Amino acid sequence: MKKRNLIPAAVGLFWCIGNSLDGFAQKDTLTATQLEEVTVQAFESRRTLLETTASVGLVTPKSFQRYAPTTFTNAVNSLPGVRMEERSPGSYRFSVRGSLLRSPFGVRNVKFYWNGIPFTDASGNTPLNSLDYGSIGRMEVIKGPGSSLYGAGTGGVVLLNTPSGAGQYGFSQAVGVGSYGFQSRNTELRLGDVSVRYGHQQQDGFRQHSGMVRDALQVNSTTALSEKSSLSILGLYSDLHYKTPGGINLDQYTKDPTLARQPTPTIPGSVTQNAGIYTRYTLLGLQHSLDLSSHWNQSISLYVNANDFANPFITNFEKRDEQGFGGRNVWNYTRPGSKIDVQWTSGFEWQYGKSSQRNYQNNAGVPGNFLTSEDIRSTNWSVFSQIELTPLENLIINAGASLNSFRYGYERFFPAPYAEDSRSFGVIANPRLAATKKIGDTWAVTASLSSGFSPPTLQEVRPSAGGFRTDLAPERGLNREIAVRRVGERLRMEIIGYLFNLNETIVRRSDEAGAEFFVNAGKTNQKGLEWMFEYGLIRNLGLMEEVKIRHSGNFVSYRYDTYQQGDVNFSGNKLPGIPSTFQMTGLDVILKNGISAFVSYQSLSKVFLNDANTVEAPGFNQLAARLIWNKAWTKHLSTELSASADWAAADIYSLGFDLNAFGNRYYNAAPKQNYWSGLKVNYVF
Repeated sequence: MKKRNLIPAAVGLFWCIGNSLDGFAQKDTLTATQLEEVTVQAFESRRTLLETTASVGLVTPKSFQRYAPTTFTNAVNSLPGVRMEERSPGSYRFSVRGSLLRSPFGVRNVKFYWNGIPFTDASGNTPLNSLDYGSIGRMEVIKGPGSSLYGAGTGGVVLLNTPSGAGQYGFSQAVGVGSYGFQSRNTELRLGDVSVRYGHQQQDGFRQHSGMVRDALQVNSTTALSEKSSLSILGLYSDLHYKTPGGINLDQYTKDPTLARQPTPTIPGSVTQNAGIYTRYTLLGLQHSLDLSSHWNQSISLYVNANDFANPFITNFEKRDEQGFGGRNVWNYTRPGSKIDVQWTSGFEWQYGKSSQRNYQNNAGVPGNFLTSEDIRSTNWSVFSQIELTPLENLIINAGASLNSFRYGYERFFPAPYAEDSRSFGVIANPRLAATKKIGDTWAVTASLSSGFSPPTLQEVRPSAGGFRTDLAPERGLNREIAVRRVGERLRMEIIGYLFNLNETIVRRSDEAGAEFFVNAGKTNQKGLEWMFEYGLIRNLGLMEEVKIRHSGNFVSYRYDTYQQGDVNFSGNKLPGIPSTFQMTGLDVILKNGISAFVSYQSLSKVFLNDANTVEAPGFNQLAARLIWNKAWTKHLSTELSASADWAAADIYSLGFDLNAFGNRYYNAAPKQNYWSGLKVNYVF
């Protein structure tokens, strides 16, 4: 089949399958209730899944329930086009549609908000690993550029929400144990609109020098100040330490995959240098919502954050003292019920951050002689406006645009002489146009055209060895996509085809010592097909409350369009680190006696590990299973007992490759088997 016929053929097949299953559901004599109405927050439209004009992946409380309560990764990875990796305990990477190229460590090129408060800081980094597992109850992943309303990021936008439970009074305690020294303790106190959570997690890790300890205290509340206004408070303090074992080469992996990075005749290894991350992160956020009239609403979010960061690395010891503040103001105008329903959203967002960075010699995990002393200030702002209207019955049109500005200011105090510099990326405009046409009560077709941009983050303009890069250009991209959805009784389906062209793609490089730096890699051409399918086989039959099958997947073709590095031409090569195919199939069985069983099987194809496409890693298959027993002992007391396991089949199993790594140190081995058990006690006053 020719590539140009792939999407129309897939849509046609999808439509036929959907109608066939719809007919089956109508003839089914079992009781079928309408699927839960889910409101999507993306682009401030707050519409149902069927009516949204965006491609959105949802991670709900039920999604988290299917996997071991240890990390977000498995639940996130069930979404087509989204990938989250834990290279070693506590070291997260998060990508949407190939944005992993810029995320050797942490989260970049994806914008995060938490309860409406900016969680990605002014420098473009997101402290996702500071969050305890119990901090998040729901994720909404907007795939593709969201710059028309959310500022920088060509990958996507993630909207996080704390677990629901407002108005409840109660107490819960959860404990868990698992493989490789895993332990967790989670305590929550709910006093009406106020919730206080404390989470502790630790583990020794599968590899040498890969232990992790995290303690997180979180407070959140939502209070109605009047009939028209409310105030939400979000507070977090997280103390995290994890060791960084580093990458190893294939010979070392074959010999012993648990090895940490090994020393060379000139450079010590991770164990000798006690390499690791120490971070104490604090966030305080406020959100105030006010109904100005029957049609107007204003929401303003403010935050301050601080991060005390230390990173003993192979070649140096980095310390960062970071502070930031910012906010977001949104006005919403709605006029439903008129001849043409109208929703107008406008506002602005601003952020400021200062990072004082000091580098020392690393004497086996202890700071030695002074190497560098530098300060970097990050400033960005965005002004946006969007209108959504229904000019015709069942036709929803969304059009928006933003103006964005980014600036870095740099000062070097040591080594002398004193120097200062700056880098401004001007004012960048980003439009978006999308439309959704409902067909009947259960089908819809969505098409969109969106522009995105992403300037280099602070850790990209300031390499790990110090200095200030003024030559990096921001990424600019244009995304075109079409989606077909069905949401109805028992059956939910979606298929998405997209074409994303990215200019000035930023990719990672590393030198002999392992110090990273970044370069622009010309143009990339990214084509993809994503699909999702859920079907309720049984509902309320005998002992069975629900039996559901799930399937999702994607096929992508991501290639460098034009990329010349010195005398080497990588044009036409596949982008490294991105599997061309992903598939996940799952089964949920929920019984009325409180017992639930969840099984998920996923498969990923091989990936290339360098731009030259000369080194590849084989794909892998993973099976995840979880069994839960919920029991209400009294009207006040209930318990949850669970057991979970993961099994992987792979010649090389590495969750997070080091792409384009110097010395072929690509591999971060992960265990092929994991087991966990947990107990949660909940008491309602």
